[in-house]
Amino acid sequence: MTDRPGKTRGCFAIVVTPRGEVLLQLRDDKADIGWPGHWSLPGGGAEAGETPRETILRELREETGLFPEAIEEVAVTAYATGKTPPHVFVTIWDGAAHELVLGEGQDLRLFPLSALPEPMPPHVRHYVEQFAHGL
Repeated sequence: MTDRPGKTRGCFAIVVTPRGEVLLQLRDDKADIGWPGHWSLPGGGAEAGETPRETILRELREETGLFPEAIEEVAVTAYATGKTPPHVFVTIWDGAAHELVLGEGQDLRLFPLSALPEPMPPHVRHYVEQFAHGL
């Protein structure tokens, strides 16, 4: 299986706290979106002319209200053979869930890296677990 021609790589943000939590977004429960009703990372696709960094900063602002001071792209291995992995960025945030602004989806919640929720897309779990094992 290979990527579709012309499709750009998506971007995900792994927002972690010093307490070992990761920020996840509960996707809308709409049949016309990918992975409805699943817990996922904030992120999305690029708009015309955006770099991956610009994309993830915009997505974080739109979906969570966060404006990270520092964010770094990390290398991840693809979930499936023949696929190109997304751009995955990591930022540390020392806030509380009530400070977040839900701009998209049904909910934003902090989960321990050691206790990821269900349901969660398998590729997203794959990228979060790669990050967690690298700590």
